[in-house]
Amino acid sequence: MKKMDKAIAVLAGLSMMLAGVGTAYADDTVDTDTTPQTTQSQQATANAQADADQAQADQNDQASKNAADTPAADNKEQAAPKAQTATAAGPAISNVEAPSTALIHGADYSNADKSAAFRVTLTGLTPGQPYGVLSSMNYGDLPALGASASAYNYNAPVFTASAATQTVDVFYRGLQKPSSTVAFALLSGDTISGSGDYTSLNGTVVNIFGGVQVKVIDLEGKTPVTLDSQSVEDVGVHTAGLKAHYTVDSALINDVAEICYSTTMNRIYSVNGAFNSDDWAIGWAYRAAWDCTTGAISDDEDTSGSIYTVSDIAAPYTSAHSQTVIGQWFNRGNTVKAEDQSNKTLPASGDIESVIPGLLANTKYGNWGYSGTANPAEMLFNTAKSGTTAKDPASMMYSGIVLTFKDGSRFVPNAMENPKAMQEVKDFTTKAAAKGPVSSDQLTDANKNGVVADNDGKVTAGSTYRVYVDSLQDTAACKALTAKNSYCYWTGYIYSTPKQLSSDDGKASTVRVDKDGKAYVEYQIPSDTVTGEHKIALYDNDGNLLGWVPVTVVAGQNNSNQQKLANTGSSVFVIAFAAVALLIAGASVMIYRRRQA
Repeated sequence: MKKMDKAIAVLAGLSMMLAGVGTAYADDTVDTDTTPQTTQSQQATANAQADADQAQADQNDQASKNAADTPAADNKEQAAPKAQTATAAGPAISNVEAPSTALIHGADYSNADKSAAFRVTLTGLTPGQPYGVLSSMNYGDLPALGASASAYNYNAPVFTASAATQTVDVFYRGLQKPSSTVAFALLSGDTISGSGDYTSLNGTVVNIFGGVQVKVIDLEGKTPVTLDSQSVEDVGVHTAGLKAHYTVDSALINDVAEICYSTTMNRIYSVNGAFNSDDWAIGWAYRAAWDCTTGAISDDEDTSGSIYTVSDIAAPYTSAHSQTVIGQWFNRGNTVKAEDQSNKTLPASGDIESVIPGLLANTKYGNWGYSGTANPAEMLFNTAKSGTTAKDPASMMYSGIVLTFKDGSRFVPNAMENPKAMQEVKDFTTKAAAKGPVSSDQLTDANKNGVVADNDGKVTAGSTYRVYVDSLQDTAACKALTAKNSYCYWTGYIYSTPKQLSSDDGKASTVRVDKDGKAYVEYQIPSDTVTGEHKIALYDNDGNLLGWVPVTVVAGQNNSNQQKLANTGSSVFVIAFAAVALLIAGASVMIYRRRQA
């Protein structure tokens, strides 16, 4: 397995449009026979032609009478044009250039690129006048010429003309299976309302253009790719390597531009406070793979000084009723591209690898604490509802194979319709940090580094205890990250014999800043800590000593037994988040590996 150089995370939307659908294809390809075939769209075009002919005849009665004395033109000149308009000089669709790629029913077109567009050229427009362009691939049966209709920007471009001749892009939105013959209608109206995808125009159809040919692929009810096997390899302290074998339907591979090995990791470390259903505004959906696009950024942008950071992380959220859920949430994807292959075509079957970063040392990952194929939101809700106080109550980690087609549309599998394209990641445990805690006699005045204990150094066993860290070398950088909702994480040990402390953040504590601007970390002091003098030492992600402070346990176990040595892993990238914030605001942390180093 290749090792990861670096990684980065960004705050991104949790919700995705799930399109998917999954084992063979039906290509509705263009027939070389030019004999017209009757479809609903073509019938509407024919009806519109008749209406236009009648309108033209009514307006030019005298010209028709004079035509009897005019020599007949040849057959080519008499052929009916594709464009139909009520007046010769009025607004019209003069040409439509179809994309060279197929329309793929069952793909997600929310991120389709310009190559997927039909280029529609319009003439005779009035500058300042609102127009819209309807298409049978998104609209269904088009309204007749002169009929009233509405256009919405999501599937029918709505705009105000800036010139008499303009070209607009019309995209297939994947909502219905289109015919291989696509028709278009030009709508003219008075007022554009709404905004974004909901920008709309009510108006009258002033022109129809039909007969545009395009290839159609139907994925509905099919799975075009399978994730045949998956294994965990090269497990490190803060990373784990994944290896999968995939198979793409050979009939489709020439239409595939990218294959992404997508993994979702959702890990809950603690739930505190009482559950209240009023804090949760949610709607369930099928478990789905990350689309390898939403919120993704490259590995090439990542570090800040000496601290390996995860950026733009949602802070721990306390609901109105004081319940907090803390854990890790991110997606990771490794993409291979056809353009990087010698023959510019991806293999229809083969191995693909990925490296998952941001893991805690000496920590178990995988799947537990839920049933079936719950999605991350459902697992979060049920765990919060349970009100459990146990550490590590739930974990979810699964992968899927995502296809990006040459027009930028995507096949994104979900567990209901495409289970063969997805698999859970088997449980694994990361390695302990290479550097462990130093012995008690190595904690000297020279390496105290000014760490300050809260409450005059008095500690109660079984309580949460705060240590202030403003004097430490890396604190300034951590405070700067905190100011923009980013964090670094440090591990604590209590002595004489070093015993790792836990926190709500897992096995480490994020550096936070109090209302007075002072930086601190917090840990739970074990309830079996003996009364007397102790030391709390802090370590960075790689197990390097940062500093230490003496404390006195004033209420603990009244015995002289030495503490037992616990697992000695340091931590990195613990991502604190709130279930309510994630589900209501739609926030998630996306970690994306564009390609292996």
